[in-house]
Amino acid sequence: MNIKTDNLLNLLAAKSINYYDFIHNASNIEEIVELFDPKDFSMWRALGANVIKLDNGKITLKTRETNIEDQVFCIVDIETSGGINSGQIIEIGALKIKNKEIISKFETFIKAKEIPENITELTGISVEDVKNAPSLKNVLEKFRIFLGDSVFVAHNVEFDYGFISKSMENLGYGPLLNRRLCTINLARRTIPSKKYGLCYLKELLGIENTHHRALNDAISAFEVFKTSLKFLPWTVQSTEDLIEFSKKAPPVKIIKKEDIS
Repeated sequence: MNIKTDNLLNLLAAKSINYYDFIHNASNIEEIVELFDPKDFSMWRALGANVIKLDNGKITLKTRETNIEDQVFCIVDIETSGGINSGQIIEIGALKIKNKEIISKFETFIKAKEIPENITELTGISVEDVKNAPSLKNVLEKFRIFLGDSVFVAHNVEFDYGFISKSMENLGYGPLLNRRLCTINLARRTIPSKKYGLCYLKELLGIENTHHRALNDAISAFEVFKTSLKFLPWTVQSTEDLIEFSKKAPPVKIIKKEDIS
């Protein structure tokens, strides 16, 4: 996502702004005006940003007005054949969550011509596994619809979000504009632990499934997310409160494993 776009959405997440100021700012973002008319709120939502107009005529994000238990979160994990500039997504797993309950799932391999041996060793995914899988374009079109304007959640969210968003842009679908939340950051502020890698947290929390497979890792991130929600201060009420807390609250102190239940 363009820095100017990110700054505008962060501003809307923090407060409501005058409609004309919103349109003026958005109209000066090349990434936006090349794709759609900034006045078209349906296009903002189609790209993942639930921009709303309040009764007083001001503009904000719906996540600022939505309680955590009413928010739909999409917990995502991807496996890739390499880095963001050299590889492609070979598997996506995602869970849509509302009020700590799974409401839908998304899981698929993606066709790839090559998968390096070290990636196959790490994930267990080979070229043979994905040879009859749908194309990246087909999968990302369906995933965009599945994701909708939910909050994108992942363990190390900048990787998964950035990889998917760049892949979307490369295919002409436009970037992701969804609000995003990192379960590493959230766990640092709620779960006392020596380390915050998914493998370590799975052992700490007693989560048992195969690591480095997309849906399993999304399920593990969901368990971390649910545990974190138990330890939120009462002041964290809205979705934007939660996102802000995950970024800026002080880290928790480390205590013994047996103190976590």
